[in-house]
Amino acid sequence: MKSRFFATIAVFATATACACSNDGGNAQPAPDSAGIAASDSAAAATANPPVTAAGKVPAVIRGIYLNAYAAGSRNRLAKLLAIADSTEINAFVIDVKDEKGMRYRTSLDLQKQFSKEVTISNLKALVDSVEAHGVWTIARIVVFKDPELSQAKPDWSIRSPAGDLWRDKAGNTWVSAWDPKVWEYNIAIAEEVLRAGFDEVQFDYVRFPEPFPSLPEQIHQHAKGDRTDAIEAFIDMARPRIKALGGVLAADLFGLSPNDPKDVQIGQQWERIISKVDHVLPMVYPSHYLPTHLRGIPKPNQMPYETVFASVGMGVIRADRLRSMGVPAARIIPWLQGFSAPWVTRNYPYGVEQADAQIRAVYDVGLEDWIFWHPGSKYEHLMAAFKKEEVSRAKKFEPPPALVAQVDLLEKMGAKAERDKAGK
Repeated sequence: MKSRFFATIAVFATATACACSNDGGNAQPAPDSAGIAASDSAAAATANPPVTAAGKVPAVIRGIYLNAYAAGSRNRLAKLLAIADSTEINAFVIDVKDEKGMRYRTSLDLQKQFSKEVTISNLKALVDSVEAHGVWTIARIVVFKDPELSQAKPDWSIRSPAGDLWRDKAGNTWVSAWDPKVWEYNIAIAEEVLRAGFDEVQFDYVRFPEPFPSLPEQIHQHAKGDRTDAIEAFIDMARPRIKALGGVLAADLFGLSPNDPKDVQIGQQWERIISKVDHVLPMVYPSHYLPTHLRGIPKPNQMPYETVFASVGMGVIRADRLRSMGVPAARIIPWLQGFSAPWVTRNYPYGVEQADAQIRAVYDVGLEDWIFWHPGSKYEHLMAAFKKEEVSRAKKFEPPPALVAQVDLLEKMGAKAERDKAGK
């Protein structure tokens, strides 16, 4: 081994249509020919202890995202591997199933129906090629935002009060996060990609769709408990099967999850989810925050250091408080912004300066790990921010009193009750 919202937090958030998911806020560049989709190391280890899978998880994880087109393109893959060969980049997050369905040739019967745009012709050969360069391989699986499966299996899907398929603002239908058949469908994919050699499984869109007031109520046939109960139940079913194959289990969360006392209304309550997985990846893209989300940060997209420091820092404080109860907490690996967001701020391109600011913020909150997201899997414009040596750079985190006070307020608003629930 080489050495993607709706919240009601009084002081942090107001109701918003910001979809803090790995989709560039639903405002991605148009597809192109490459296939755009959409220090104190001891203190750092204490703050964010690494997990082990057969003793092989990298001590630091610094990665980039590869969409299914880039992963399936010999020329583009070679360029991305060259970045890994010449910098500290040592992990690739690779789409194996995205919102368009399966992206490799699967042997699973039902999943074969949704392999309409296969871009990865030989999954094992891809993994072998990447790992030959000493790169940690992470399989990204989009879970509940699955329009094709939903259309084919309406009984597995979210319904409207009228009985038809519920649709989000973009017109997409979703499968239900409560349905065990949906869980099984995605866990079988996770097992198949681990058998192909992937080191880690990363569940994305492991959530409910945002419940905007302008949309109909979401009806779930198998609903029982709260939204995070559903996500926890899915993870509880997936975890032993992923572990049986030596895999690491990761989950992508809204960037606001560490800053919301409850579940951001999508089933992603911070303490309860991070107590269930090995790695947690909050999507703290500065462009996805509004001026009301983080105190003292009126222009998040133009304040990348401050945005990442505050959002992730709150997550670190909350994770430490969970550990103080004797409850394991996931290794935090923030998703960072590698794309420009002209729909938020014109003439403010994201380049080396912005990438470096986000990376420094991660180290300053005591973490070692980060992964950059660019919807087109293009990172040449960021390379100068990537160091040559893969070494520890995390600093001892001494949370500013103002940040601690914000977390204390979240506890009064429900985070402590949720943490106590996670500890049971």
